[in-house]
Amino acid sequence: MTRLRNEKDMFQTGKRGGILNGFRRDEEGSLIIFGLFLFILMLMIGGLGVDLMRYEAQRARLQATLDRAVLAAASMSQPLPPKLVVMDYFQKAGLGGLITEDDITVEDFSTYRRVAADVSMVVDSTFLNFMGIDHLNAPGYGAAEESASQTEISLVVDVSGSMGNSSSSGNSKIYELRSAAKQFVNILQCDPADGTKTTDCTVEAGKVSISLIPYSEQVVAGAALLDSFQILNSYNPVTREHTSSHCIHWEEEDFEVTSLDLLDPTLVLQRTGHFDPWRSWDRTPSNWTCKLEDWREILPYGYSHAALRSQIDRLNASGYTSIDLGMKWGALLLDPSLQRSLDNLIADGEVNAAFDDRPFAYSERGISKVVVLMTDGQNTTQHYLHDGNRSGLSPIWHNDMGTPTRLDDDEFSVYRASTEQYYRESNDAWLDHPYGNGESSQQVCSGRRWWRTCTWQISTEPGTAVQLTFPQLWTMKTWDWYDWFSWLDAGSSHDTSTKDTRLDAICTAAKDQGITIFTVGFETSDRSNGVMANCASSLAHHFDADGTNLTEAFAAIAREISKLRLVN
Repeated sequence: MTRLRNEKDMFQTGKRGGILNGFRRDEEGSLIIFGLFLFILMLMIGGLGVDLMRYEAQRARLQATLDRAVLAAASMSQPLPPKLVVMDYFQKAGLGGLITEDDITVEDFSTYRRVAADVSMVVDSTFLNFMGIDHLNAPGYGAAEESASQTEISLVVDVSGSMGNSSSSGNSKIYELRSAAKQFVNILQCDPADGTKTTDCTVEAGKVSISLIPYSEQVVAGAALLDSFQILNSYNPVTREHTSSHCIHWEEEDFEVTSLDLLDPTLVLQRTGHFDPWRSWDRTPSNWTCKLEDWREILPYGYSHAALRSQIDRLNASGYTSIDLGMKWGALLLDPSLQRSLDNLIADGEVNAAFDDRPFAYSERGISKVVVLMTDGQNTTQHYLHDGNRSGLSPIWHNDMGTPTRLDDDEFSVYRASTEQYYRESNDAWLDHPYGNGESSQQVCSGRRWWRTCTWQISTEPGTAVQLTFPQLWTMKTWDWYDWFSWLDAGSSHDTSTKDTRLDAICTAAKDQGITIFTVGFETSDRSNGVMANCASSLAHHFDADGTNLTEAFAAIAREISKLRLVN
């Protein structure tokens, strides 16, 4: 009995061990457990995508609301307080609990407004909880500014002789320039949406000043502008050896700066000589290097788009090309050193009083200073008198012979210092005095053929010789006449290379001051386009135009100049 009981116990113990060992070795149902793990992972990954999609949707909603809010608040025409506008936008979007006034930053000046806001939104997670992530933080930042409510522009246009040629449109280049420039003015001073509109303007008057600066070989500043350069209420730094024309002779160093120090009592601006470098020696001067046509004069700080269009319509074409001089004046009229000059122009009724605080300082926020510089060619020749030939007494003596209204009867005596003699032009004679200020011998003959007899008689010369000043001389005689005498030299000229160097210098100086420069090459060569593109603020600021799209180029520039922009 004992033996049987032990065998039974052994049998039962062996059976249980076998069952357990079998269960351990049995693989049926193992994929179910692995599948459960995979399912949980798939839920987590899918949940991550769902949570991220919800997060991005809420973040985009937050950012879009923020962008709209700061744009509306930054508008200078917005009558409500900027912070109130931003808060209201968030309330209306159902996000009012996400922002406080402390989250909003406002810079508000009379000419500039900037509104920025920094907010965030907590987005609760649904599936990422399995990974220990309870929520996601959606940040939002936006800033907008209206910084072109006060804009100063110099529109510098080429009116050299080549502008009278035909363009690819079939019209003359000057015709296309007039059309483009007028639409440019309309867009900036009337309606940015319609360059042909001249009434019911949407641009507030007095916000945009436009100085129109035509240039050819010289830039004609005009008497009013030059007279406005006053120092210490009494001293005008522009030389006055003549007042027949109104251009400035700029030196090389003048192209390295945009300013004009009207507080320096030692400042002297050399007026360009009133002379004719073009007509031949036997002609009366009339083709002045500083032209006399009033349509060439600078129109400074134009307030009225109608007045600007009227002056643009008068533009014509003649003369050589000095892009560097045009750019020099364009930069100068934007420089705050001319505030005193502008005050004088306003006092004289030349400029509207709305511009009494211009040109603004470069550092003042919300001010846009722009030069638009166009040409149809390249820098050519610029004539100038030598320093000693602009003022003072000349070596020329003039005797009107008692007939002051008839220049063809006049006698001119030309002094030669090396021989201390006077050359009498009319009879190719040398005297020890200017003709008319002494006596001279004259051969008197009588009779005919072999009965003819001649004697020398001493006689007092008619009239009186007067030594001419250089300004007087240049109104009577041309550069070519003066240079006919080998011992005299009227002046010289700057060539293309020199003027390109000066253009580069003044463009660099303007850009260093923060002036934005747009350039337009109007059917120019590749070389000229390269020079103009180098002057521009960037390659994107240079336009290569022809007669068919010049107006579009000017319109594109105009619309870029002043706009409300989202900065972040």
